[in-house]
Amino acid sequence: MIGGEVIQAVTFANSVLSKVADLITREKSVKGAVKRGLNDIKLDMKLVIAEIDSNEKNHQGATHESKVVLLKELAYDIEDFIDRTWVPGASGPLRSVIGLDPRPEIVQRIEHFKGSIQKVRTWQPDAGSSNGEDSAATRSSCPSATPPNPYSQDLDHEDTFRSICRHRCELGMLLSAAEGQELKVISIVGCRGVGKTSLARAVYDDCRDKYDCVAWVIASEYPNLEDLLAKLLKEAQRTAKPTSTAAQGSISDTEQTSLRNFLSDKRYFVVIDDVDRLEVCQAIKREFPKDGHSSRIIVTTSMHSIAAECSSGSHVYTMQCLDKDESEEVFWGSVGQENQTPALRRASEGIIKKCGGLPLALISVANYLRRRGQTENHVAGGLTTEHCKSTACTLGDKILKGHDEFLEINRALLQCYNNLPDHDHQSCLLYASVFPRGRPINSKVLLRRWMSEEFAAHGTVSNEESVKSCLEAFIERCIVEPVEIKNARVARCKVHSIMLEFIIHKAVSKKFVALVDKDELVSNNGTITNVRVRRLSVQDSTKEGVDDAVCSARGIDLSVVRSLTIFGSPLLDLQDCELLRVLDLEGCKGVNNDTVLKAICKQRFLKYLSLRGTDVDHLHQKIKHLVHLETLDIRDTLVEVVPIEVIRLPLLAHLFGRFELPHGIKEEISKQSKLQTLAGVVVTEADKSFENIILHARKLRKVKICQATSYSSNSRNRWMNPRSNSPLKERFTGSKALQILSIDSSDLAKEFIRFLQAPCAITSIKLRGQLDRLPATPALRELCDLNRLLLISTGLSIEDLSALQSLPCLEYLKLAEDGHGFRGRSFVVKSGGFPSLRRLCFEAPRLPQVKIEQGSMKSLTILDLLCPDPVIPEPRLGRPWCFLQLETRLGVEGVSYLENLKEVILHHSMRESEVQAWKEEAIRHNKKPSVKRQPQPTIHAA
Repeated sequence: MIGGEVIQAVTFANSVLSKVADLITREKSVKGAVKRGLNDIKLDMKLVIAEIDSNEKNHQGATHESKVVLLKELAYDIEDFIDRTWVPGASGPLRSVIGLDPRPEIVQRIEHFKGSIQKVRTWQPDAGSSNGEDSAATRSSCPSATPPNPYSQDLDHEDTFRSICRHRCELGMLLSAAEGQELKVISIVGCRGVGKTSLARAVYDDCRDKYDCVAWVIASEYPNLEDLLAKLLKEAQRTAKPTSTAAQGSISDTEQTSLRNFLSDKRYFVVIDDVDRLEVCQAIKREFPKDGHSSRIIVTTSMHSIAAECSSGSHVYTMQCLDKDESEEVFWGSVGQENQTPALRRASEGIIKKCGGLPLALISVANYLRRRGQTENHVAGGLTTEHCKSTACTLGDKILKGHDEFLEINRALLQCYNNLPDHDHQSCLLYASVFPRGRPINSKVLLRRWMSEEFAAHGTVSNEESVKSCLEAFIERCIVEPVEIKNARVARCKVHSIMLEFIIHKAVSKKFVALVDKDELVSNNGTITNVRVRRLSVQDSTKEGVDDAVCSARGIDLSVVRSLTIFGSPLLDLQDCELLRVLDLEGCKGVNNDTVLKAICKQRFLKYLSLRGTDVDHLHQKIKHLVHLETLDIRDTLVEVVPIEVIRLPLLAHLFGRFELPHGIKEEISKQSKLQTLAGVVVTEADKSFENIILHARKLRKVKICQATSYSSNSRNRWMNPRSNSPLKERFTGSKALQILSIDSSDLAKEFIRFLQAPCAITSIKLRGQLDRLPATPALRELCDLNRLLLISTGLSIEDLSALQSLPCLEYLKLAEDGHGFRGRSFVVKSGGFPSLRRLCFEAPRLPQVKIEQGSMKSLTILDLLCPDPVIPEPRLGRPWCFLQLETRLGVEGVSYLENLKEVILHHSMRESEVQAWKEEAIRHNKKPSVKRQPQPTIHAA
């Protein structure tokens, strides 16, 4: 049991107690036996919480873990009882409205809860019963039984080395590249099990004879930094060649020296494996001489920040998973070529796909299949198609249990999971199991759902930064991979295939979620009994299959489900759901009828509702009953006008779609609104409703505006003009200003630019549409609050756009054009230009000629050149060689003047010759920036 899970359970139980206390104080109908019973529940629950909290340090076994699970389940049941019995806004218990006296049944339920509380306090497992997750996983996850590091030994398997042949050559070239006498530190970064240690070992064995001394140490085995450095010194002394100064005396003669002094006159090669803390990086910089006689250090890590801290950009080697052909080569090399028949190749496709190119996973499952075939059929090559198909279906469960061949992959993935910062991060990761396999996840949808599920800081709608930090932590640790970067942000992401299998089965085993996939209920054998699942995800299933799975499943009760996600499947009967907080019907059909819409409107506890991509064309007026709704997503639907009942919702914070606002939104309604995000509002002529929302919805911070085709230019100035004396000026300046403004309209964008001047406190502006000019240079210099600017399809010349370099505080700039690309000749950044810019992005069919003068863009760290065809001008005589090569091969001049450049990102279809040219230039750059292509665009998205 991880301490964070206890904290989370206790925190939730305490929140339910607060709800009980509030009910006793607030409801006049709570008196007599009902009031006494609720007070007894409150006191008894406090005792249970206190006992579990105090025993946490001493009881980390299955019994204690099960009590924590039962405590949380009991808290859920008590909260469900309160929510069902006392309807918000009603004058008493629900059934008193229809003339029935509910008190006897309420008292009976209270007595039942009092008995349940005592059972939790005295609970002991039955003989032979399963108490939580399977024993292997439980033992591995226990902090007191930390497993040996699976990477302390190299994967001594020829197929592993064959799989890293390409990486081996590339890393060898990086090591041998001549860059003077300075020490070179190369970081290998990638997810666990990808083969980082195997690669480092292969290169270490190849090169060690070329150095005066070598050392290999596993950083994660030495929590104390001094012990780590002592081990390095001991290894260096032990391996020092007889011709070196180390051989002039025994180890005991030199053991008092420091590592730095010992290495000062030697050419050394050191591998520091499995680095997971920054202090090791700082020790490398401190203890190893920079004038290292062309010495080399290799660091392996699963954390991007560690790699970036240890090495310059081009010296960070990101180890990718194997492609399909490489995966098949490793798999069949391990399982035995004698098994490779067309039928078995077809039957193994599911296994290879789930392994996601991870060598450790491929080899683990291949070894299992080889042994199983030989054991069951008593001959080599005894593998059958049934073996492959059944293993593909149960792969996640086998990895979770970690038996036999799956022990090392189990330890690797458990280490990723257990080393997350806290239980909130673990819950957020488990939540990825509700999204379909093989489809990237919309990052913003994921963040909003995390908030609605109350995984971070109690789920307050203003806590976006907390959940963002969770996603960033997963990307940092190579658990989640960005698959689409848009406007310098992760637009879509995915959990690595084998990690997803692991967390799906872990989530199911913990009853964190129930999953129906292709008409099959993912097995949840081995979980604690008497716990009902609160989240249900239905993926790619038929109505009959879902009905069978739900009816036959133990622990699935739709009446207590709080989160329901349906992908590519028919709708469930929402009448059976009473306590939904999250409802995601993205892409579902059959929503557009009043029966379904009314059933949705009865979900009075709903906080998150996504109808994105459904066939709905209107919202029912009864949506007013969703008084807890915070997020409503109607993008890609036929809803053209939202009813005023939506705007009146008391807690609605985020509204997405492409819609007109209803008539009749007065100042009073706007002032009561809690809207923070209004994305996709279509502005119509003389739109007083939109004007009132903009003026008076004081929490509004993010607005995306579209323009109706019938909109004329006669009435725009009244709300668009920040120079007027209207109250609207407050939304452009001061503490009440909008933070993010997006305009998708040529007319409105031109109007906005015409009036854009200081003071303007908007920090992010995105304009899509034709512009005739930019503000004058003096006006640009005064826009000190503008940090992000995106100009798309403006039609302005590249020379006009270069005037933006006068913006003093701009940190991100994206310039994009379609069609024939940018007009004009050169984008010239003069000395002092873009003084705060950290990231610059060009996106067009062709890259314009870019000239960077010395002294410009001193803060730039990332350069995005998302143009498949660079402009290649004629070479100019008399230029320095590196400028000439850049100008003739890349269409960019002056990259060497970018003093802090760390990364160059190229279009995904960029020719290999251009990519290689950039990599060659990066090696010559002082900061050695990394060069890579952008992720390949994706087709499907959850």
